[in-house]
Amino acid sequence: MKKIFAFVLFFALVACGKEEKKEVQTEPLIINELPHLKFTTLDGKPTSTRTLETPLVLILFFADCDHCQREAQEIQKNLDLFKGKNIQFISAEEPQVIQKFAVDYKLHDQPNVKFGRTESADVYMNFGSIHTPAIYLYSADKRLIKSFNGETPVAEIAGAFK
Repeated sequence: MKKIFAFVLFFALVACGKEEKKEVQTEPLIINELPHLKFTTLDGKPTSTRTLETPLVLILFFADCDHCQREAQEIQKNLDLFKGKNIQFISAEEPQVIQKFAVDYKLHDQPNVKFGRTESADVYMNFGSIHTPAIYLYSADKRLIKSFNGETPVAEIAGAFK
């Protein structure tokens, strides 16, 4: 009898001890893989890469880098491949140097191409050590699609969005 009583008591405790799982409604998690790189636009407005419109081609460059110069030239020649994409060039150089680069490569007056200035330390904190040009592609939902270090064929960059 004690065994039956113990069994019934054990069963009652186990059955009563189980928690009912309640379905919890949560908001969908919005992922923003854009880094929080602070920079200043060429017209002097402070901003961050987190606020940039996507899909996005983010290019970190130096004006005197021959690879960066060729990349800019190829992008300018093939702007039709980047319709519907925003292109943001960012450098740690002085604004007048960046502006000259934009004008020299005929990108300064393109509606989907922008330029900005940041600090080298901020680039390092967000991306680590990089080769220039460093190119990062972000989808419309702000997810990293692909990154390229160094000069990359423009068709390969544009093709990564497909």
